[in-house]
Amino acid sequence: MYGDTVTFFNRKATENGPVWYPTQAEGVHLVWDAAPAPAGYGWKQADRATVFVPYVTTEGAPLVAGKLYLPPKMWQKADQPELYVTFAGGEDHDFFIQGPWPGPDPVEDSQWPGGFYDYMCRIHDGVFAVTGAHKYGALPHFEIAGR
Repeated sequence: MYGDTVTFFNRKATENGPVWYPTQAEGVHLVWDAAPAPAGYGWKQADRATVFVPYVTTEGAPLVAGKLYLPPKMWQKADQPELYVTFAGGEDHDFFIQGPWPGPDPVEDSQWPGGFYDYMCRIHDGVFAVTGAHKYGALPHFEIAGR
């Protein structure tokens, strides 16, 4: 059941523009609902996804894919963001992709035409902006929603 791989990209604002920090998570469960939705004149693709990500607790914090989880505001303040993972929605959202990311680590937004997230959406299927994340303790896992 937990045989999928996704890569999360956490967005960090810098004075030279956004930098994206990837975290590859193996042993997760990706549920992807590809469905058309009405939009103005015609239909558009309204893909949604939920990733179920198991974690273990270490030093009082969840450990996800070998990295300590930090809430989004704490992650933004981290001196070494590459050591941590977070799941931020909203205007400055993080995103995830189906499968591994073989590219650079970290990813500078300015190196991609139109920005990294927009480039990924134009070129690849299976790219989802984080819209919400919930942490559960009884069966320790995160559920990260994307669109």
